[in-house]
Amino acid sequence: MNVTAIECYHCGLPAEADSPYHATILGKDRVMCCPGCQAVAEAIVDNGLEDYYQFRTEPAARGDTEFQATLGKLAMYDDPALQEDFVIDEGNNKQIQLTVEGITCAACGWLIEKQLARVNGINQVSVNVSERRAAVNWSDEVIHLSGILKALKKIGYAALPFQPDQHEASYQKEQKQFLKKLGLAGLMTMQVMMLMTGLYFDLFGAIEAETRQYFYWVALVLTTPVVFYSGSTFYLGAMKAISARTVNMDVPVTIAVFGTYIAGIKSTLLETGDVYFESICMFIFLLLLSRYLEHRSRHRATQISANMMQYIPVTAHKLGDNGNIEPCLAKHLAVGDTVIVKAGETIPVDGRIIEGASAIDESMLTGEFEPVLKETGAAVFGGTVNQQNTLTIEVHQQLKYALVNQIIRLQSTAMANKPKAAQMADSFSRYFVMAVLAISALTFAYWTVQGNNEAFWIAIAVLVATCPCALGLATPSALTCAMARLNKQGILLKRADALEQITGIDTIALDKTG
Repeated sequence: MNVTAIECYHCGLPAEADSPYHATILGKDRVMCCPGCQAVAEAIVDNGLEDYYQFRTEPAARGDTEFQATLGKLAMYDDPALQEDFVIDEGNNKQIQLTVEGITCAACGWLIEKQLARVNGINQVSVNVSERRAAVNWSDEVIHLSGILKALKKIGYAALPFQPDQHEASYQKEQKQFLKKLGLAGLMTMQVMMLMTGLYFDLFGAIEAETRQYFYWVALVLTTPVVFYSGSTFYLGAMKAISARTVNMDVPVTIAVFGTYIAGIKSTLLETGDVYFESICMFIFLLLLSRYLEHRSRHRATQISANMMQYIPVTAHKLGDNGNIEPCLAKHLAVGDTVIVKAGETIPVDGRIIEGASAIDESMLTGEFEPVLKETGAAVFGGTVNQQNTLTIEVHQQLKYALVNQIIRLQSTAMANKPKAAQMADSFSRYFVMAVLAISALTFAYWTVQGNNEAFWIAIAVLVATCPCALGLATPSALTCAMARLNKQGILLKRADALEQITGIDTIALDKTG
């Protein structure tokens, strides 16, 4: 049977009439030739730029099929068997913790929350900037998990279900990238500073114009990798914000760096005017250093949850129907299964003792180091240690619903929920960035009208001097470190805003719990 070919609505190339790739544009269903065109068209519509198709004068370029192929791979996360390990089923709704790569500041968290809030079927989103994790609650009847992952991918954030080993691998990858960029920026800063300091303070005496120009060219060559490699962290953040029609602290940084760099190239080529290549290198180096230190502090704070996960054993000894003891993964144990826990072993899941009696170390849950005697019929919890005799235990909860995992989720939820101070800082930082950009533009316009040849440099100075990085990073970092310190002292906060209410407390009631 012959299939009639028609034009792809996006790129104009031939497409099959029965093509499976469609997109609703300008109120009508449009046929696409490939998944790449479909992805691009949907992204344009989702970002409110649908009028592009109404006013364009020629078809667009064909979409990136590799990008769509990447999105297509995310469909495997809709498999119920795969979701068993990391999705919490809450009846009509589901909940998941996602590891999100590319989060660098509070503005990234705000952007992700706002973009996902627009997606139909997503009930709640809480982003923990410090741990680079997002807690998402959604209705599976309206949207599947792959749809959530695709929505994040389209705005530049790669997200996968949270798993401790993969989360740590992601951190180590980012750590290596930071060190490479920081090392290059630091090395080049020293080299360029030596060249430019000599020129500024005439340490070499009278320097001929040719020699001075040679130093400028060497400084330009040394600065270029710093701008395009070390500074890429800020440019990517700025691009993500602009693509979502907002601004963040990376936008003024990007404008200042590229403005100074392009002006330096112009001065070097025309052999006139000032160059500030050493300022570019030092600016990027210092900003990267602050980001790196903040990155490390966030990781130390997240180790509290990771340490609790270490209490959970990976394997268990399951009593089979034939009476044989079979090794199995603890996460595969189902309600009603029977497990054997020998003396000295960690209990894998929550359950009830059906045979035996022993002393159980529950210090990781209660803080009480005195073992508790447990007999037949008593409840036991995953992560606690059997100290004396062999126990036969009936499983009452799957591993992901175990008490220790509930505590871990409470920790993650507490760190993801933002108190008023953090919300105000996030909101104010965005307005502050817009104000800085406006003031810089007005400063440039004013001094240009006044005939000042330094108008451009004055505007750049405004952007650099008012960099809002501290405003955007200080509050979430302080909250995360405070909560991590409390967790280390055995105090678990269910809500981060409890820290704001401490000053109003006049009475404290304590009971003996360990």
